[in-house]
Amino acid sequence: MLPWLYAAVEQTQSVMGRDFWPYGLKANDTTLRTFLRYSYEQGLAGRLFEPAELFAPESLQAYRI
Repeated sequence: MLPWLYAAVEQTQSVMGRDFWPYGLKANDTTLRTFLRYSYEQGLAGRLFEPAELFAPESLQAYRI
């Protein structure tokens, strides 16, 4: 535990918003699409992937994307 934790969290929230570690595919769609586009444009990926393709199908079944 950091003695300045509350100040660090307040500073982070002022820059990144209250939900700075969003969970779930939908909440991270824009970030994942940007990452995948950069990866493709820079030649790291052979094709442009969809965000759901990054996850095992069974991990998305309960989530119902």
